[in-house]
Amino acid sequence: MLTIEEVKQYLHLDSDAEDDYLRILIILAGEMCENYTRLAMPDELPESYKQAMLVCIGYFFEQRDGTKNGVPSIFYTLLRPYRKAAF
Repeated sequence: MLTIEEVKQYLHLDSDAEDDYLRILIILAGEMCENYTRLAMPDELPESYKQAMLVCIGYFFEQRDGTKNGVPSIFYTLLRPYRKAAF
């Protein structure tokens, strides 16, 4: 999983005021990755997973109601190589 420090660096945050919300977003991003790939999160996250999670976190941090245009399509593009086919 991503750390709070990695997320805060990506979002350019210096304050600890949003840490609780960021923890929720890290969990949300992990769940969204698992749901899309149909796989459990790997123990060692590839960089594309990390970037996909950061994109997701950035989206929900900026769009707290989640209604503007949906998660950017790059989220899915980054995870597509890991997606398990469903039968």
